[in-house]
Amino acid sequence: MSINSLNNFPSSHKIFKPSEPLYVFDVGARRGFHPVFNNFKPIVKIGFEPSKIECDLLNLSKNSDEHYYQLALGNNDESIFFYNTKNPGSSGILEPNKSYWSRFAEADNLEVTSKDKINVTTLDNFFKSNSIKDCDFIKIDTEGFDLMVLQGGVKTLSKYSLGVMSEVYFNPVRKNLPFFGKTHELMEECGLSLYILETFKNGKRKFTKHNNLKSFDTGQIVWGDAIFLRDPLKDQHSDNMFKWTIEKYKKLIFLYEIFNLDDCAYELIDFLNQEKLLNVQEINQLRKLFIKKSLKNKFLNFSYNNIPFNKILPKSFRKIIRKFI
Repeated sequence: MSINSLNNFPSSHKIFKPSEPLYVFDVGARRGFHPVFNNFKPIVKIGFEPSKIECDLLNLSKNSDEHYYQLALGNNDESIFFYNTKNPGSSGILEPNKSYWSRFAEADNLEVTSKDKINVTTLDNFFKSNSIKDCDFIKIDTEGFDLMVLQGGVKTLSKYSLGVMSEVYFNPVRKNLPFFGKTHELMEECGLSLYILETFKNGKRKFTKHNNLKSFDTGQIVWGDAIFLRDPLKDQHSDNMFKWTIEKYKKLIFLYEIFNLDDCAYELIDFLNQEKLLNVQEINQLRKLFIKKSLKNKFLNFSYNNIPFNKILPKSFRKIIRKFI
C-alpha cells in the first residue's frame, strides 16, 4: 500500500472492541500485508500471489492469521500468460507496451525477461468454493489487471465489501490496459464510492537523464492508487445487496481512521448515536478521538509546510513535539 496519508497507529478499535474478525484480501500480495492491519483484532488475512517463489516465501514467514494462495484472480477461470520483468514488482498478466513506456525514465523496469502460464480464478468462485465468511477490504496491485480482478468479484464486493484499494491507470503503460474511468464506474455499481485518489508522475527519459532528476520529480500522470469505500448514509436510501450490522459499522470506522477520513468517521459516529447502536461512553470517546486527531493533523500539516516554523525550531525539537501531540 502506498497511500501517503495512511495513519499507521489507529486506536478506534480499542474503544468499540470488535467481536467479529476483519477480513482483508490482498491480490498481488508480494511483500505481504501492510502492518497497519495488525492493529485490528480479530483479523483474517487472505493473500493471492501467482509467483511460486514469492508465495512460498510469504507462507514461510506468515502469521497465524494469514493465508496465502499461489493463484491469480481475474474475470474468468483460465490459464493465461504472466510476463516476468526486469523489476520483479512490475511483472504482470498484461504485456508491457514497449512503444509507449520506452519514452519514460523507468522503462528498464518493464523489460520482459520471460513468460509463464499461470492459473486464474475469480474472486466470486474462490469465495464460494472455500466457504469464506466475509470480505471487508480488498487491496489489488496487479500491474494493470485490477479491473479484471474486480469484474470477477462483483457479487462478493456488492454483498460483503466495505472498501477497495486498487491501482488505476491513466495512460497505456501496458497493452489492452483499462483506464481509471471503467474502474470507477464498476465500483459505483458495487455500491462503493471514490474517497481518495493519489496519482503518480513519470518523467520522460530524455529530460530526467540530462537534468539529474528522479523519475517521479516531474512528468505526466501515468497511474495512481484509488480508495473506494461504502457510504453508510447513502446506503440508507438504496436497495443494494449489502447488509449493515453494528460490526460492519465498527469496521468502517476503523477503515476511515487509517485513511485519515476523520470527517467521515465523525459523521458515521453521529449516525450511530442517533440510531442508538453504540452506547454513550463509546460515542463520546470516539468523538473525542477524531476531534483530537483532526487537530493534531492540522498542526502537523502546518509544521511541515510552514517555513518560519521550521527555521525557528531545531529539527530535533520539532520531532519531539510531533511525537507527543
